[in-house]
Amino acid sequence: MSAEERVRILSEAKPNSWLAFASDESKVVGRGDTYMEAVEDAERHGEIDPIMVRIPESWEPRVFNHCA
Repeated sequence: MSAEERVRILSEAKPNSWLAFASDESKVVGRGDTYMEAVEDAERHGEIDPIMVRIPESWEPRVFNHCA
């Protein structure tokens, strides 16, 4: 999977959801509103060790200040 394809997949994914990529990162093998839904979807597609990615609510940059 090219970097451009990965960016497209991530940007088009449902906000606040999970994607499961194949262990070799070649394709998306699962999706879900929860972590477990995406893992179970990946397992149904034969992937036992998926790479899990949480899709944020928004791709806007954020700055967090941990010093208070």
